[in-house]
Amino acid sequence: MNVDLNKLKSWALEVAVIIASIVLVLVITISISGLDLGRAFGVFISSTFGSTTGLLFVLRRATPLIIAAVGLSVAFTSSFWNIGAEGQIALGGIATAGVCLFTGLTGGIAIAVAFIASFLFGAGYAGVAGYLKAKWDVNDIVITMLMSLVAIALLNYLIAKPWYWWEGPSGLYSRTAPIPASEQMPALAYPLNSMFIVAIAIAIGAHYFLSKTQIGYKIRMVGDNKMASMVSGINPIKTMTLAALISGGICALGGTALVLGEYFRLQGGITGMYGFFAIPIALFCRNKPAVIPFGAFLVAIVMEGALSLTSVGMSNRLSDVMLGTLFIIIFLPDLIKALKRRLS
Repeated sequence: MNVDLNKLKSWALEVAVIIASIVLVLVITISISGLDLGRAFGVFISSTFGSTTGLLFVLRRATPLIIAAVGLSVAFTSSFWNIGAEGQIALGGIATAGVCLFTGLTGGIAIAVAFIASFLFGAGYAGVAGYLKAKWDVNDIVITMLMSLVAIALLNYLIAKPWYWWEGPSGLYSRTAPIPASEQMPALAYPLNSMFIVAIAIAIGAHYFLSKTQIGYKIRMVGDNKMASMVSGINPIKTMTLAALISGGICALGGTALVLGEYFRLQGGITGMYGFFAIPIALFCRNKPAVIPFGAFLVAIVMEGALSLTSVGMSNRLSDVMLGTLFIIIFLPDLIKALKRRLS
């Protein structure tokens, strides 16, 4: 098997930069918080890759990130900028909870139908934006973000009104009734469940789809040069709309992962900003589905580690600052190159 050593060295350098950036951001954030540096680092490591339990928590958090980032990579490859993964995850969660709680289906049938319904809900939602972009060049960033807000508002309405489940004084926020145990994804090792395997399978399938199939080739052609693809006989409207449909459907499965594999119900805040964090993951991994699990793993380490630091006194807001700063550092070289090209 031929290996491009220059490309391999480039990837290794980028990973080294990310790891160094994580350490730098951690040191700065911990120092700002006034925490003991050694103790905070110990908590961070033990809650992520320093223990078996911590590693399993990281992999569970990486699961929806992998699914959403893979979905976005399909859209981004076609130059359709789907920024609405957060809303598509919400729709996937709504579809999944609806099937499992209100259709009367049980067991594996309910799970299968939930997957199908989730994909179709997300695909239809993103497909509308994709068609508007492809047909009339409607701003895809704006429309997907606004549609995302609508989807999240719908989720909040459902769990606050028609689907609300009262569980007594212990209920601190709106939620549905729990998903029956027969409709939950099988566990691998607590807290990790089989949705992680599904996420890896989706990444492998998307890699094959984009790199080995005729439709994947058309999507790449439209993304690289829309006019050239038209000359080659490719219909850019159909192709970009199809990419949007596939992207939204995959992203929605992130909501299925959260409902069937982690929370086992639909509740407020279930989307967890996974749809937004998936954007830099897809971009950093150059929209390569085969690489996305590794990028998602690194981001999941930071997310899980930042959450653990709140137990020793770090503010939730500072953990968000940590992630935001990390993403800025990662993309700073690309931003500088882009500015140089514009100024030259």
